[in-house]
Amino acid sequence: MIKFVNVTKRYAETGDVLRNVSFHLRRGEIAFLTGHSGAGKSTLLRLIAAMERCSRGQILLDGQD
Repeated sequence: MIKFVNVTKRYAETGDVLRNVSFHLRRGEIAFLTGHSGAGKSTLLRLIAAMERCSRGQILLDGQD
């Protein structure tokens, strides 16, 4: 399971890209990620892939931080 708990991602040059995002996906679930340009879709995917770290909040994968 992937779980985001009040996740915020802040960049020095642009400020908050994601603010207080919370959701969870259980094993086998499928989700669609949509939004306008600059909404934070790519940032969210980079956080899930652990290519970047969140500024605040917690990201859990199978219960582990």
